[in-house]
Amino acid sequence: MVDVVTTRPPLGCTAVMLGLFRAALQEHQLPVTQQREAIARILFESGEHLSADEVSARLADVGHQVGKATVYRTLSLLVRVGLATEHDFDEGFKRFETRIGPAHHDHLICTSRGSVAEFQREDLDRLQAEIASHAGFHVLTRQLKLYGLCAECDAETGDALRKVV
Repeated sequence: MVDVVTTRPPLGCTAVMLGLFRAALQEHQLPVTQQREAIARILFESGEHLSADEVSARLADVGHQVGKATVYRTLSLLVRVGLATEHDFDEGFKRFETRIGPAHHDHLICTSRGSVAEFQREDLDRLQAEIASHAGFHVLTRQLKLYGLCAECDAETGDALRKVV
C-alpha cells in the first residue's frame, strides 16, 4: 500500500512561511518586495509542483504583473534559503514545491497529463538504508521518480496502449 503524501499546507502555514521568507531576505540583505511576496504566496498556497510559467500565470490571474526573470530569481532564492525544493521531472523545465511536511517523499509522474503525486514508504527508506549500509555508503539525498499513467489516464488510454505492447 502506498502512503500518498499531501503537500497542501495546513491553515496558517502560508503566513508562517512568508514570515520565514521575509526573515531570510533580511538576513541576506535583500529587499522585501510585493513581487517576491506574491510569488512566494502563490507557491506556498498551492500545495502543488509548479513551474515558473504556472506561477506567472497564477500571478496574472490575481492581477500581479511580474516579469518572468523575477519569477525565476525568486523561485531560485526560495530554494537557496530552504523554503522550496526544485524538481526536474524530465519535462524540459523545473518544478517547485514548498518545503514543508515530510522531509523525504517520492513522486509518481503521469506522462500523459504531467500531474505529480507524492508518496512515502517506510519500507523503501529501510531498504535504502540497508543497501547503503551494506556498501558502506552515506546517502545524502534520494530521488525516486516513477513514470506512467495516473488512474484517470490509464482508464482512458491504458487499454489501447496495452493492446499495442
